Parts: sequence; C-alpha cells; structure tokens
Amino acid sequence: MSLSSVPSLPGDCLDLIFKCLKTRDDRNSFGLTCHQWLHIRDNNQESLWCKSRNYEPADSKISSESAAIIICNLLIRFQNLQRLSLKGCPGISEVVTSKSQSFGSKVRTLDLRFCSVYSDMQLALVFSWFPRLTRINLHYSNINDNGLAALAKCCSSLETVNLSNCCSITDSGLSCLLQNCRELRSLFISYCSSITGIGFLGCSQTLNRLGAGGYKHNQEVLNAIISGGELEYLYLETAPDESAKIEDASIINIDTEAVLTISRGCPLLKELFLSNCEEVELEGYEAIGMNCKELEKLYVMGCQRLCDTGLQAICDGCNKLIELYIDREKNSCSSSALEQFNFKGKKPELILWPCS
Repeated sequence: MSLSSVPSLPGDCLDLIFKCLKTRDDRNSFGLTCHQWLHIRDNNQESLWCKSRNYEPADSKISSESAAIIICNLLIRFQNLQRLSLKGCPGISEVVTSKSQSFGSKVRTLDLRFCSVYSDMQLALVFSWFPRLTRINLHYSNINDNGLAALAKCCSSLETVNLSNCCSITDSGLSCLLQNCRELRSLFISYCSSITGIGFLGCSQTLNRLGAGGYKHNQEVLNAIISGGELEYLYLETAPDESAKIEDASIINIDTEAVLTISRGCPLLKELFLSNCEEVELEGYEAIGMNCKELEKLYVMGCQRLCDTGLQAICDGCNKLIELYIDREKNSCSSSALEQFNFKGKKPELILWPCS
C-alpha cells in the first residue's frame, strides 16, 4: 500500500490502528495528522481529569466563568468519556445548562471531591447529565439530603458512592440512597458527623463494602448494618487522639461486643479495618479467629489491647489471612511474640506500622 493511500483508509480501520497505539505520545501524534484522525482520537478518549488543588480551581488566573466554558467545550468534544473528574473545579452548571444534552450519557465514573460551590439545584442538574453513573466520589463536598435524593433519583444504577466527610448528610438522606439504589455495593460514610446510622434500618442490604467511622452507633444500628450478611470489606475507625475527634464526641465506638457482633454476622468478611479501636479486648480477637474464616486482611493499628494470645488466635483461626497490620508501639504484644511470629515465616505476613 502506498503511503498516499493511508489517509483514505475507512474510519473503522483507522480506529483499530489508533487502539493499537500504546503510548500517550503516539496517540497525541496520531491526532495531529488531520481533522479526521483528530476526531478518531477524540472518540477514543475515555478519561478526563481536571487537575486542581483540593479547594482551589486548577488555575487561579482563570475565572470561574471561563473555566466553566472550557470544561463544557471539553465535554462536548469528548463524546465517549467513561471517567470524568471535576475535583475542586468551580461551578459549571449555569454555563452548560443549554448544552447538557450534548455530553454525559456514557460517563460511568464521576469525581466531585471538594466541589463545595454547588447548590442543591446545581447538583441535581449535574446528576441528571450522567444517568449511567456507577461510581461517584463526593468526598468533602457540601451535598445534603436534598442533593442525595436527587442523586438517587437520577443515578439509580450506582454501585459505589463515597460520601466521607460530607457533614450535611443525615440518616434521612442515607436511607433514601439505600432504598433507591438497589445495585449499591460500596458505600463510604466515614466522618459524616450528622449520621447516627439509623438510616440503615429497614433498608434492603446489598452492600459488600462499607466504610463507616466517626459517628455514633448502638447495637441496633450495628445489627442493621450487617443484617444483609454480605459484607466482605468493613472499615471501622476511631479517631487516634482527642484532637482528631469531631464535635460532641460522636465518634464510632467499636468495642469487644461490637466485634463479636461483626464476626458472627459477616461470615464472608475478607478485609476488616479496626484501627484505633482501643476497647477491643481478647474475646474480640478470639471471635475474629473463630468466625472470620474468609478474612484476608486485618488492620489493628493502635489497638492497645491486642496481646500475644489474641495474636495467636487470629493466626490460628484465619487460615486465609494474608496481611496483618499492627502498630509498632500501640499494642500489648511482646517483642518476642512479634519476632517469633515473623521468624516462623508463615502466613499471614505481619506488617508493623508505620512501615520502616
């Protein structure tokens, strides 16, 4: 084939050629050839990440209006985006309202971390652009129950939702999300200071991954959280010191009784995060070894009452355990027990934190 005939190749052939290119430079160079090849490159763009600092626009010299127009044009240009990040970007809804039908239908992953400028109405509009969303990250945003209700209504196919540090959400919004998003598998609500956990009550449990630290709970709520029996990953954390606690001391309190409930109610548990849960005693660790037969990773950094006997119970009972994370100082295990544990060279691997 002569070189002059290459530009005349049909679009599907050029598309296959583009997909064979491995490096970013090669793909960018492909798009510089001509308008047709640029269009092929744009159609294959699946990710768009607007880099910015946590609370600031990507470039402080650009006004919010200009940034909104730029983002809008990018969304219109890349019609097949699967993943989109607007982390920390200024509000864009007013500018793109009239053009919102031109993009968003294929986006599955949306990152709105640190987007604190959106109102309820603006968030509802943004959510309506992405009906096929399966993953959304709203960490440190100002979303409240109204915004969460709009999210559940517009994006009912959600599988993963990160709401950690969203302090305006209450149990009412949490309940709405759980009741309407029936495919939800992963939920992160750590340090949502307005949540008590009663939002789990009466909700159908499809979750297999839950991050819930930094709010009050009682035995009834804990029973509701694990009622589905399908949890495989559970992250429960207590603030490491008094200065880290949120107002009114509404820090999740994981003690021996809570660990007994979790170990008995979560037979499929593969990963358990109990960092800084200082009130868990020997009986709790023995229950983990006795009941958590599928456990692969266990995090007990800062658990001061973990002793030699508890360490041995975990090792003997959790046959599938791969990694065990222990604080170098905040535990009651003897140095000889830790050294002997590592010397045996047997699974699980004992990882002293922080790593040296």
